[in-house]
Amino acid sequence: MTVAEGGRRLPIPQAGVLRPLWDIGLRTSAGHPDLRVARIWVENARGLLPGGRGRIRLAPLSPSEWHALRPGQRLAMHEGTPPVGVATIIQISAFTE
Repeated sequence: MTVAEGGRRLPIPQAGVLRPLWDIGLRTSAGHPDLRVARIWVENARGLLPGGRGRIRLAPLSPSEWHALRPGQRLAMHEGTPPVGVATIIQISAFTE
């Protein structure tokens, strides 16, 4: 998402220090998104500029809750409301906890 669309205003660092919330399709009993945390690693770049595109790797803090995701799904990244980014799943690796 671009900054004008409400996206992040700061770059995403490469090193896996950013841990935003992700809408992975889970819902609370009230029907609201039940967001989950995953670290981001930017691949093949020093970081990802605001509004930029690139390959990232997500490392969920609770991998077992992410089991229903499939390639092609889009996930909204949150650092509050509204979402500040979007990711499309291209590959799923085995989870370990």
